[in-house]
Formats: sequence, C-alpha cells, structure tokens
Amino acid sequence: MKSFKLQILIIISVLGLILFSGCSKRAEAPKVEARPIPVAVDTVALQSFQIDYHSIGRVVSETQVNLLFQSAGQVDSVWVEVGDHVAQDQRLASIKTDVYQTMFTQAHSMFEKAKRDLESSRSLFESKVISSDQYELARIGLDNARAAYTQAKNTLDNAILTAPFDGWIVAKNLNVGELVAPGAAMQPPLVLADMAHLKIIVPVPEARIGQIEVGQQAQVSFKTFADRIFKGQVLRVGLAPKDFSNNYDVEVRLNGDVSGLKLGLIADVHIVLKYYDQALVLPLNLIQDDGKSQFVFTTKAGLAVRKDIVVEALTGSQALITAEIEPGDILVVKGEHDLKDGSRLDIVE
Repeated sequence: MKSFKLQILIIISVLGLILFSGCSKRAEAPKVEARPIPVAVDTVALQSFQIDYHSIGRVVSETQVNLLFQSAGQVDSVWVEVGDHVAQDQRLASIKTDVYQTMFTQAHSMFEKAKRDLESSRSLFESKVISSDQYELARIGLDNARAAYTQAKNTLDNAILTAPFDGWIVAKNLNVGELVAPGAAMQPPLVLADMAHLKIIVPVPEARIGQIEVGQQAQVSFKTFADRIFKGQVLRVGLAPKDFSNNYDVEVRLNGDVSGLKLGLIADVHIVLKYYDQALVLPLNLIQDDGKSQFVFTTKAGLAVRKDIVVEALTGSQALITAEIEPGDILVVKGEHDLKDGSRLDIVE
C-alpha cells in the first residue's frame, strides 16, 4: 500500500515538473521586434524666407491726363492715333479757328489803339488839356482792351490741343467734323499717359494697412506674362479709406523694364513685410499636428526622434519655424506619417 502511494506521489511530481517547465519556456519566449519603417530623409539647411502681404491690383500710369478742348467748335484736324508716342507741346488735334481768328484780330487792333490813346491822353494830361478823370478813363480803356486781347488770344490758342508732356496716346474719342465744347463730352477727346513709369494700385484692408510702409519691396506678376517677375516698391500709402470702404489704396511703383504692360492689367502683388536671409524653413506638408502640438521627425542612430515645433509664419507651401533643430540634422521627408517617437527606421534613397 505504501509502495502504491509512493508511485502516485512520484507521478504527480513529474507532471508538475513538466507543467512548470512548459510555463517557463512560454514565459521566456523571445519578443518579436517590429520591422523597420522605410523612410526618406534630407539634411536640414537654413534658407531665405520672406513674410509678405499678398493681394491683387491694377496697372495705372504715374502720369495720366484727360486732354480737353477749352474752346467750342468743330474738329477739323486730328494728327494722332491710339498707341502713338508724342512729345511735349506736340499738336494733337484742332478745331476750326475762323471765328476765333477774327475775334483775335479785332481784339489786337483795339488793344493797340488803346495803347496809343493812353499815350495821347498822358501828353494832354501833362499839358493840362484834359482832367485826371479823363486820363483815368483812357487808362481803364487800355486795361479793358488788354483783357479782351488776352482772352481772344487764349481762345485762339486753345483751339489747338497739345501734349503737356512726353507720353503715349492711350485713348481717342475724337473724329474730324465732330462738335466739341469744354466739359460737354461724356469721354475725354484724348487721353495721354506716360507708359514708361507705371504703378499698381493695391487695396489693403484696415486690419493690414498698419504693416505697409513706404519703401517696402514687392514682387509683381501677371497672367499674360507668366515667365516674367516685375520688381516694385511701395510709393504711397493711403491716408483715408477708399469709397467709404475699409480698404486703403497703396501705390506700388514698378521698377526696371515695363515694356509690354498695358493700363488696367490685373497684377498679382506680394509686398515684402519682412525678409530673412538665413532661417529655419520647412515644407508645410512635413508638419504634423496631434491636437496638442505640431511636430516633425528627425533621425538619430537609426531611430525616429519627434521634435515639437512652433510655426511662426507661412508663405505659400513653406513654414518659418522655431524648434530644437539645427542645420545638419537629418529630417524625415517621406514616410513620416507612419512613425512614432523611437520607431526603427529603414532609410531608403
């Protein structure tokens, strides 16, 4: 009986050892490490960055005038067409002058006669032949004749429209045979503009106008000249809102070659508010956000290292940042969305 009990105890002990050995083996089984995540990397380098104000504007000339006849009459000559370059004082158009020439001739004769009459009156007055009142009447007569002569001359001169400065004819609303009168036309007969000196009128809202200053640089582009970037500079900043709005007009003068530009073209304008020659700049698509902070991943010893960042400014697809990142650090530029801090990396080309 004792022998049977001993056999049972031996069997139970063996089974316990077997079970304990199996559990130990399972507990000591090695962990399977996560496979490295394939990523692409690039070296961090400082680069230039600018903060700008972006808006659209319209091309105008720095010097543009509507040319109007100051005398009424019928147009008898037009010597220019749209697109013509004209010089200062060049004759552009005229009205018939028959009546004005006659008036001028008469006024000139009366003026000359009044001068002679005054000389005669002076001699008679000095000889005490006439009174001082009579002499004064002669002097007044000369003043009146001079005024009539001056008016007749101006009227005759104004029958010819001339260019007040060198420029280009940009609009023509005038034909031979038409009747014109000062201020009567819905459109000016001729419009003259200096196309060598152009500027952009840019509307800037009240919230941003305080950032704009005279002298700031600007880059200007046009859809019709996709391969050209024009340089500009802020010329004037409006002091009052435009047309009861909250926008202020800012004038950006175009520098350099402006050949080919037309008045009224819509311009894409970037006014440079601040420029950094060397700054920490990253592509916006690399920046991740977990709701608490923004971050990117760098690498160290084959592992991903999360770096929290602060975005200071955005321009297009680039972000100016501050972070514990130095030039020369290795930045993950592809595969970053699959990473966690400490992930093993498989760096591929």
